[in-house]
Amino acid sequence: MTIDAKRLSTLVQLGYTPEEARFLYIVATHSGYFTHRQFLAFSGTKPGKHSQKFLERLLTAEHATYRTHPSGGRVYHIFSRRIYKAIGRDDLRTRRKHQLEYIKTRMVALDFVLSHLDCEYLETEAEKVPFFESRFNLSRALLPSRTYTSKLSQNSSVRYFVDRFPIFLRNTSASTPTPTFTYMDAGAATTQGFQTHLQAYRKLLRCLPHFEFIYVAPTDRFFAATASEFSRIVLGQPNPVSNDRLLRYFRLRKTWEAGDRVPAADVVFLNAAKRDFKGEEVESQYRRWVEGRMQDSDVFHRGTGEEQQVRAIFQARKCGASLSVFHRPGAEQGESVAEIRSGGVSPGFSPAEPRE
Repeated sequence: MTIDAKRLSTLVQLGYTPEEARFLYIVATHSGYFTHRQFLAFSGTKPGKHSQKFLERLLTAEHATYRTHPSGGRVYHIFSRRIYKAIGRDDLRTRRKHQLEYIKTRMVALDFVLSHLDCEYLETEAEKVPFFESRFNLSRALLPSRTYTSKLSQNSSVRYFVDRFPIFLRNTSASTPTPTFTYMDAGAATTQGFQTHLQAYRKLLRCLPHFEFIYVAPTDRFFAATASEFSRIVLGQPNPVSNDRLLRYFRLRKTWEAGDRVPAADVVFLNAAKRDFKGEEVESQYRRWVEGRMQDSDVFHRGTGEEQQVRAIFQARKCGASLSVFHRPGAEQGESVAEIRSGGVSPGFSPAEPRE
């Protein structure tokens, strides 16, 4: 990750070490929120004076506040406009108050970025929009967008890539580097949010000559389901089919029709499989299999023979260790070794209108 030296220098002038300045830049740009453990992982140190001085400096200067969770750990929020102005990110809404779901999602994003510091990121809308316009000669109409209307003036404005999930580049020396998109799932109950996200990005993704997409979540619960949804929504083709997949569909369908309990992840798979396995041939096989006139080894699906139209690589990765601060007792050891002053800012919340 390449960071503008002038922006880091400005943070150093606010009283931070070069290492702390780099960490603050990454947090403010990609998350707004962080934990003690994330700073330790970044700095490669153990709990002690090194991290305590940083946290005390941050709170005393009123550049951040924190909330203590039942685990005993704290989630810090960088809210000061001075920090965001110093790095040229004064328009980011990460400095404002947010709901818990948003905070968790940004923390997963930070976990991911901290484990991929060797990548070159398109960090903001101001970098992403011109990149896809100039490098791939694409219209803005193809980019994921949202229209906002002012409550006071009724004026509307269009913003792009409002989810702010990390996008980074591979083969940066090539004339057309490979963009890698990500989706951050902090523990959703279904894949509906992921599906909506893919629908918003579909036009852009299908216009790219090649790209990679990474689904990021703290568990592998929906790994198979998201791969299926990616294939269906983005690639525009049926999910990769196999005899084993068809047999799994038969088994889950039989369980479902019998009124027995089916886990949520399997329900997602079942719904996707119903769309893919259509036709009288499949129905005939299912009836014979249920009636015992067809063995498991005889279940067979012919497929469609369609070729993939989009050059894409889909991956699913586990990430989100920082979320343990919300539920695991003792998850953030070491940050209370010394009393940390809060600089007059209530530790319970961040101001609705961030201070200078």
